[in-house]
Amino acid sequence: MTKISAFTDLEQEAAELAAEYAPRPFALCWTDAEQDDGGVLCWGLQLRDGHAMVCAESGDWRGRFDDAETARRVFSRTRTVTLVWLDAPE
Repeated sequence: MTKISAFTDLEQEAAELAAEYAPRPFALCWTDAEQDDGGVLCWGLQLRDGHAMVCAESGDWRGRFDDAETARRVFSRTRTVTLVWLDAPE
């Protein structure tokens, strides 16, 4: 029975580590003021070390960037793109 208790403690520790190191989710949203239109261009995760991973809604890989703001600048080359954080700031 102590194995079950120890396993539960280990699971709790793993859950706490996961919460502490969880990536920060964001969206890159495009807007077109002339057309009064916009939407989500990509979804992303900014890792604890600052790097960001981005994919399209279809799941297609869009790239790895130095950070979320760099991803926004890259995707802003052809349209207006806004970085939207999907959680509370750290």
